[in-house]
Order: sequence, then structure tokens, then C-alpha cells
Amino acid sequence: MGMTPDELRAKMVVIAGRYLDRVSKEIVQLRSLVDFAASGDLNVVREVEALTHRMHGSGAMLHFDEISNLAGEMERMAAGFVAAGQVDQPRMVPVLEKLQAAIEKACANRATPT
Repeated sequence: MGMTPDELRAKMVVIAGRYLDRVSKEIVQLRSLVDFAASGDLNVVREVEALTHRMHGSGAMLHFDEISNLAGEMERMAAGFVAAGQVDQPRMVPVLEKLQAAIEKACANRATPT
């Protein structure tokens, strides 16, 4: 037997909450990686790409569009830096700040019933 629509909605609320908990922790890690990217280390930029790839995909599936779009922007930027073999770390900072704000906003809205 499948889930009722109400059961499915309740399950999605739990999954969305776990996603927000996860990205709230990952944004701290991402900030450190972006700071380290100033060294020009492409391995760090690859880590930025992988981390934001997960944020992007999961956010899209759960309809956290702002988080997903900004994480996707950071992911593409990191991939471009890796492809070019050169990091322009200052370009990452404003996207990181917008992503952090989007995560904070989504977390604040989670407590507000829709």
C-alpha cells in the first residue's frame, strides 16, 4: 500500500527539515573552503564544486529554489575555475554570502506554517 497524500506531505516536511539542517552545517564548511580557495589550490575548489553540487541537486528536488540556484551558481563557478586552472576566489564571496542568507531565510521560514 502506498502513502496517503497527508503521509507523503509529512514525510517531505521531515526530509526538507533534514536538508536545511544539513546545509546549515555545510555552509560553515563551504565558508572555510572558499577562504582556503584564496590559496589557489584547485583541490579545494573541487571540494567546493562537490559540496555545492549536492546542495544544488537536493535543494532543487525539495523546491528550495533560491538555495538550489545559488549553490548551482557556485558549483558552475568552481567548475570553471578548475577547468581554467585558476581560481578567482573574490568572485566566490558574494555568491557564498547570498547562499548563506538564503539558507538562513529558509530556516527561519521553516518555523512559519504555510
